This record gives sequence, C-alpha cells and structure tokens, in this order.
Amino acid sequence: MIRHRSETALAILTLFAAATHFTLETWYHLTWGQPLQALLVDYICNALMLLGGMRSLIVRPGSAAGLLVAGWAYALGFGWRSVFGRLEAMSNGIRAANGEPTGTIVIVLLVALGIVAVVLLWALALAWRQSAKTGV
Repeated sequence: MIRHRSETALAILTLFAAATHFTLETWYHLTWGQPLQALLVDYICNALMLLGGMRSLIVRPGSAAGLLVAGWAYALGFGWRSVFGRLEAMSNGIRAANGEPTGTIVIVLLVALGIVAVVLLWALALAWRQSAKTGV
C-alpha cells in the first residue's frame, strides 16, 4: 500500500517532536525533579514516537501510520493526565512540592496538548485511509 504524501512530513515532525520532548523533559527532570516513573512515561512516549517516525521513513513507499498514531495517542493520554492533574491540584490550592511555576507550566502544557491533539487527528486520518484502502 502506497502511503499518503503527507506521511513523510508527519514522520519528520514526529522525530522532531520526540527529540524536543526528550530534551525538554530531561531538562525539567534535572531542574525541578520528578519521580523516576514520571520520567519513564515520557521516555516510553519518546521511544514510541522514534519507532513510528523512523519506521515510517524506512518503509517508504509503504506506510507506518499506525505506529505514528501509537506515539501521538500515548503522548495525548499522558499529557492529558499531566495537565488535568495539575489543574486539579491548583483548584484545591495544592502547590507543587518542587517549587515549579505551575501556572506557567499548565499554560505551556495546554498549548502542547492542543498541538498533540491536532497531530494525532492527522495521524489517525492517515491510518484510517490505509485501513480503508486495504480493507482491514
């Protein structure tokens, strides 16, 4: 099955996002600290995104849209939990123990979450197209 012409751009965006996320999350971890399991969740996301992006570029002219969806869906899921966990804590008057500027971080995370949702819809559209063309 031949891939949609926008999949290459999505794969490159995915690799860029994974590298950016890895860098920023590692910086956050070193600066503000966080439990190791929280960092591992981010690194699992990075691994999924790297797998999807690299596989998509390697299998051309085939498609790896499903793997791209997996990485972006995982990012949306744990990002959702991160944002709304912080919002809930803020509404209950709970401040972050590590001293992070929670209000600023929530705004940044909300913007990032919106971008992730849009890109996930793009990836889902490509995967839907692939499944419709192959009949699975």
